[in-house]
Amino acid sequence: MMRHNWFPNPMLGDPKPTRSLDCSVNQWGFPDRPGIILRHSSDLIGGYAEWVVSGLPAGVRCAFVASCGAAEATDTFRGPLMEAQDSRSATLGRSENWASNKRLRVGLTVPSDGVVRLIFRGRAGKDTAFYQIICTEAGSDESFFTGSTMPLNIN
Repeated sequence: MMRHNWFPNPMLGDPKPTRSLDCSVNQWGFPDRPGIILRHSSDLIGGYAEWVVSGLPAGVRCAFVASCGAAEATDTFRGPLMEAQDSRSATLGRSENWASNKRLRVGLTVPSDGVVRLIFRGRAGKDTAFYQIICTEAGSDESFFTGSTMPLNIN
């Protein structure tokens, strides 16, 4: 079965989100760990970046997965670090509200219109990195894929 990563690879272009609040979004990481960084613009609230991904196969079970950069226990966020919503802003799935160097996973079923909003939230007053971002069909081998459409090199 051919796997797809519907999240745009940040290393292959400008990682402009569809919408962002209180942050700028820049490329971050390495070729084998591509990602984004939300550079905060407010010390009071955390960053928010959203990508609208369309053309997904309706009714398919998917996973939105990313690693989150280092954080301190006192860091605060606007809510879940990652969230998936449908085109009408109904929540399809959420991750934890706090994580440090952890792989986060949000499971979702693609709505009938094939449109999903993938949301990242950053820490208040600090930059937040997310890397090896994927949105792919859910399954036991989804962790085999990185932020590109190619699998990890396994030696």
